[in-house]
Amino acid sequence: MPAPAKYNEVMSVIKRRIREGDYLVERIPGERRLAEETGVSYMTARRAVQNWLEEKVLIRHESGALEVHPDYNEQINPAEVVLLYPAYPSSYLTQLRVIVTESAKRRGIALRPGQYVHWDEQALMDVVEQAKGTIVIPYGPSIPGRLLEQFRSNKVAILDGDFADNGLPSVRLFSEVCIEGVLEHCYQLGHRRIDCLNTQNRNPEIDRRIDIWQRWLERRDCTGTLHDDPAPVFTDPTAVAYRLMSGIIERDEIDCTAFIGTTCPAAVGAIRACYEADIEVGNDLSIAAVNLEPPAEYFCPSITGLMTPDLSEVLAECFDWFASARQWRGTRLLEPRKSNLFKGESTGKVGRATRRVNL
Repeated sequence: MPAPAKYNEVMSVIKRRIREGDYLVERIPGERRLAEETGVSYMTARRAVQNWLEEKVLIRHESGALEVHPDYNEQINPAEVVLLYPAYPSSYLTQLRVIVTESAKRRGIALRPGQYVHWDEQALMDVVEQAKGTIVIPYGPSIPGRLLEQFRSNKVAILDGDFADNGLPSVRLFSEVCIEGVLEHCYQLGHRRIDCLNTQNRNPEIDRRIDIWQRWLERRDCTGTLHDDPAPVFTDPTAVAYRLMSGIIERDEIDCTAFIGTTCPAAVGAIRACYEADIEVGNDLSIAAVNLEPPAEYFCPSITGLMTPDLSEVLAECFDWFASARQWRGTRLLEPRKSNLFKGESTGKVGRATRRVNL
């Protein structure tokens, strides 16, 4: 059997990319770039494109730019909703990607994940203009006003952040009541001095968590110190937390009975530092996190914190909006009904061993 012509292979590549939504996050390349990407000659790539033009899979504008033919889009139902998230390794981001993808799949929506490095990427502008809807997970630096305007002009929802005052539907994962639940758990164990440990790059959500901790301390007549050393963007906050906690231990500055990390990496780094200092977490000192990341519940000790909530209902509102021709209706700030508190081994009752750490 003769081998398939190379232009057929290129045609298959183009078709797969269309179906998977690749051309939502980047433009369809011209023949020269397509030839480079697929390892064929320019003429082979040109023939592949020409065949798809004739079969009305692609359309070429007067400018020469290629685009998926509208009729072909209707036939194959390609990915038309995009999830954009920061391009750095994170089990938390991976978990959110899986949650959003599975939620979209249950509703028969093909979703295209994509990453970005900074807010000034042209790809961000292109994606929100081409997609039927875009879910954006923000990162540290504030979103520039010009990009916010672009988001408002298209169907963009924010996940894990509150930009409702900027006119954007926003899904906030953890309510104030749920975050206070972690602190209340420590309080019920007898802790009255609870320090806060933050190594996450500062953003509105991290600021909100610190503010909730401070207001809870005042209301409960408790005390605590903020240990704040934000990691640079796209770096690991776990390593920073380890160094921060190691320094606190070396300087003999532990005068609390419990720490709460604004994120799970803060708790993980702190626990490692305690282990190396022969401090038994959960007995000598309690450490919790506002939210957990997999597989924190399987660590030794397992970590106390909020489990990622069920997001199906709030995501469904976003998907319904993407599929409609209407404007957003109702409140722009969405929160899941609850987030379960996992009571791990990293927190324990205040007792004789705990007081020994403070001597």
